[in-house]
Amino acid sequence: MHTSEHISQELAILFGAPQVEHWEVKLGQEELSNVLQYSDRGRAHDVSLIIHRDESLAVIRKHGYPKGAFRFPSGGINPAESVLDGASREAKEETGLDIDLDNYLLRVNVTFAYAEKTVLWTTHVLVASVVSGELVPVDIKEIEEAQWMSWQELRERSNVVLRSSGLGGLVYRARLHDRAYELCKASIC
Repeated sequence: MHTSEHISQELAILFGAPQVEHWEVKLGQEELSNVLQYSDRGRAHDVSLIIHRDESLAVIRKHGYPKGAFRFPSGGINPAESVLDGASREAKEETGLDIDLDNYLLRVNVTFAYAEKTVLWTTHVLVASVVSGELVPVDIKEIEEAQWMSWQELRERSNVVLRSSGLGGLVYRARLHDRAYELCKASIC
């Protein structure tokens, strides 16, 4: 299985240890089935990117998300990729931006659950700065829209939409936004 352990080790060597937390998140049946598809193919992680430019964050909205439901860009690291290469590839695909990774902020070991079924998952939250590019999604099959947003807009507007969606995965993303904001506020992001 393509687990998150090598990703954690590589990131810790490059940036030091992140804040580590353990969460449990309830998903709907279809949501858990989607996570199981990744897990069954050997992937049990995502890398979420706080891509900043001055006081703004690059955020994305996927097809099928409610209007106004923006979140950090994220995706998986392929087994043959380094974390730096995989995170850069995901950033480019979802935002059109070339990035430099700056910090390993947070690792969430999450148990996604529906009824009696569970999936163990890890989200690695990384801070990145923009090197070049325009904020326009390259992978338009996955990403419908990208825009610059302040932390306040993300937390006060988008998180409201994410939480009211009725989808556990989007509620999880809103919780990641809030926790990342708290950690960034306490340190330099």
